[in-house]
Amino acid sequence: MAVTAHLLLIDQTGRILLQQAANGRWGLPATELRFDVSPQRHVVAFAGRDLGIEIAERDLLLAHVNAHRTTERGTVRLVFSVGVWNGEPAQSAWRQWASPGKPPERMATWDAQALPVLLTFTPYTEIGWASPDWPVLP
Repeated sequence: MAVTAHLLLIDQTGRILLQQAANGRWGLPATELRFDVSPQRHVVAFAGRDLGIEIAERDLLLAHVNAHRTTERGTVRLVFSVGVWNGEPAQSAWRQWASPGKPPERMATWDAQALPVLLTFTPYTEIGWASPDWPVLP
């Protein structure tokens, strides 16, 4: 089972930061937790290294937990809302600010399902357990 951390950064105009994965799909910036350091410390390091912004652990809010199951594996996803950060995310063709109501067409499956829920302040969801007849998520 994997545990991932996702960052929910919302700018002053209400847009969210998205990052493009190697498969071309867009989603929240995310990192797989290894537990060699605390999850919050890992997220702070990820934000500095991969996004080029400085955040403090005290500015992370655990906004959502998701248990996600596919036929291949299970994942627990922690979504941290970042209230304050220093700097601007590094410019990249793989990064963009997007309106939550009009995300890019090529959203990653989990992110497309989770984004509307994240904006309603729902603390916990499960994906993949409702019915064995549901299609398998990538």
